Amino acid sequence: MILIQTPAPCFAHGAVLRVDTATTVWSRCGIIESNKKAGGSLVVLHCLALQLFFCAMATKLKINDATKSKKATATKVSKKRVAKKVAKRSVKKVAKTTSPGSRAKHTTGQAKKTVKRLVKRVVKKPKATSGVTVVDRSELLKQHKPQPLGHLLVEQKLREAGFRGEVSSDPALLNEYSTDESIFAVRPQIILQPKSGKDVETAVRVLSAETKRFPSLSLTPRAAGTGLSGGSLTDSIVIDVAKHLASIHEIVDGANGVTFTCEPGVMWRDMERELKRYDAYIPSYPASKDICSIGGSIGNNAAGPDSLRYGHCADWVASLEVVLSDGHTYTIQPMSYKEYKALTKRDDAYARILKEVVALIEKNEALIQKAKPKTKKNTAGYALWHCINGTVADFKKGKAELDLTRLVAGSQGTIGIITKLTMRAQPVAHDTELIAIPVFNLADAGNVVVEALKHDPINVEVFDGLSFDLAMKNPEFFKDRLDGMQYYKVLLAMYTLYHVRWRRHTPEFTLLVTLDGKHAEKAALKDAVAAIKAAGGARARHITSPSEREMFWQVRRASYTLSKFQDETKRPAAFLEDMTVPPENLSKFFAEVKKLLKKFNVTAAVHGHGGNGHFHFYPLLDFTKQGVGDMVEKMSEAFFDTAVKYGGNICGEHNDGIARTPYLNKMFSKKELSLFAAVEHIFDPDDIFNPGKKVNPRFDIKDTLRRTN
Repeated sequence: MILIQTPAPCFAHGAVLRVDTATTVWSRCGIIESNKKAGGSLVVLHCLALQLFFCAMATKLKINDATKSKKATATKVSKKRVAKKVAKRSVKKVAKTTSPGSRAKHTTGQAKKTVKRLVKRVVKKPKATSGVTVVDRSELLKQHKPQPLGHLLVEQKLREAGFRGEVSSDPALLNEYSTDESIFAVRPQIILQPKSGKDVETAVRVLSAETKRFPSLSLTPRAAGTGLSGGSLTDSIVIDVAKHLASIHEIVDGANGVTFTCEPGVMWRDMERELKRYDAYIPSYPASKDICSIGGSIGNNAAGPDSLRYGHCADWVASLEVVLSDGHTYTIQPMSYKEYKALTKRDDAYARILKEVVALIEKNEALIQKAKPKTKKNTAGYALWHCINGTVADFKKGKAELDLTRLVAGSQGTIGIITKLTMRAQPVAHDTELIAIPVFNLADAGNVVVEALKHDPINVEVFDGLSFDLAMKNPEFFKDRLDGMQYYKVLLAMYTLYHVRWRRHTPEFTLLVTLDGKHAEKAALKDAVAAIKAAGGARARHITSPSEREMFWQVRRASYTLSKFQDETKRPAAFLEDMTVPPENLSKFFAEVKKLLKKFNVTAAVHGHGGNGHFHFYPLLDFTKQGVGDMVEKMSEAFFDTAVKYGGNICGEHNDGIARTPYLNKMFSKKELSLFAAVEHIFDPDDIFNPGKKVNPRFDIKDTLRRTN
């Protein structure tokens, strides 16, 4: 059996529990039947019944299974007798303390039924066991049983420990945090909004201690809530690092370029505006940079258009301040072997983690390199293959560095919580030129992309014919995005392109290739256009008109939003949107994708990063209908198998979350997945950080789907 020490009664004799935030928790327990106002006064429940609940639960959990059945029976009878006696007194007092107008809604008879059901639950006959068994917390999490009492006590424990931020279980706020931009909806129990890094430390220490008694408690970081995989959703506690932790600390223009330090809640658009003063930008910016935060982007290891040349967010991280499972903050940054030896002499969580991670890599070096995805972009699993920029032997010889920021970036808050970050910035390129390539024959797409890559582009972006058609059919959409005459110039460029240049035939795809430096010089640019034409892009063109150039980028950036105009009663569903394949396999991959879309009778606008072979498409689904869950699972199986078949992966930049964690076995072997589980356990032995993501999936996709569009 499991022995759990219950807390001392938290209410004094004769106290009254008002129907406020706590009532919601008791309602979910089935202890309070109503939280509505009645006759102008709040329905209250006398705490004698609550004390009965606590005491009886304590008695139940401490029953020794070796006790004689006779003694167990006597205990049961005794408890039932006491329960009934106290219940009668409670019912009378409830009736007395309730206003006449409310008695119609909360009658004595209803109260009797409530207490009777409570008594029946408490005195239920325990199953016979043989002695005490220690159950691993991961096994308890698999049972996925909520523990409202644990969540109810968290606020009290946090305040006692000095937490200064907001703690709320307000139903409206819980509903707000139940969704992000994904297709999932999971209702948390509590929302924390820390005001400082110290608050985050306090929250981690309290949760670390309380999970010993209440294993279902956990802490899930959330920033702007724009993720597409459900990574920030939880049925336990959300810690919002964007509400107050949103300060820009400093920007340094040094000998090695521009760096900046900020808190995780800083919005990408605000940081970009500050960097403009230094003629710099963060080249790993995601397409959603207008609505997402810096911290959330690192948590997902986001990437975007310029990632073809410049990589993911992890490639631009200089250092991170992270609260680890012991509730202390550590600065994580690249280190030499000499620095590693000095740090591992300490007696703290970070020193232990360093030693265990290096030992894990050294023991499994060949397996780790084998597990490394072949595509250029990837956020699946934990990037063990990037922790050392060489071999372990090179590291020990001082020829390579160890960098655990490579594990934290992309971990979705499963191994620690970022409270401060420092990143490098890149000078803005001003000498760029654009080549637009309409691809009318899908079979030519792969060859065109491969040829374009030979000219070292900053990016190769793509949108499909459906996106362009939707842009032409919804010109008013661009009115809020373009000022004055620019709006009309862009529309003129769009319709002229379609009617004159394309002769009213929309291409399968349009590729946008951005060149700079020597490749953007007149002669080199001419050669590039000629080579792309010869590879299958017969109508490739150097775009010289500023309005036409803006038109192409407007359609590319708006592709996802435009897809919503197809059918406003449905939702563009993000669960297949992150697959990548090698560019040379692009044509074959998309030929099969089109067949699958037809098979499942769905439409999807497509856009993405063609140079990486990385495409986003969002099938239109109606989440109010039954059967959509089965469809999501069947489509996931079929489409993910297709991506892997063509040498790709299922997760390029939006990370695993609820959507893809259950399918990582399509990319990685059992041994490789066990390495990820080992990493998570090294950092978070009690599994308090965002459980169920990256490893050990525990959210059923069908059960957690949103029910609205």
